[in-house]
Amino acid sequence: MSVLGMPTDMFVVFVLTLLAGSIGAIHYTVVHIIMGRPVDETIRGRAAEEGGSSDGG
Repeated sequence: MSVLGMPTDMFVVFVLTLLAGSIGAIHYTVVHIIMGRPVDETIRGRAAEEGGSSDGG
C-alpha cells in the first residue's frame, strides 16, 4: 500500500520529520524571537558552573 506515492514506512518518516521540524520552529519562535532569550544562554551557564570553557574545545 502506498500513501501519496510513497511506501507507508517512508510516509510515516516523512510525517514525523514534518512534525519534528514544526515543533522546533514553534520553539524557536516562542523562546528565542518572542521571549528574546539568546540561543546559547544555558550552554554558557552550565560551562561556567562546571569550570569548563564554552568554546567547545
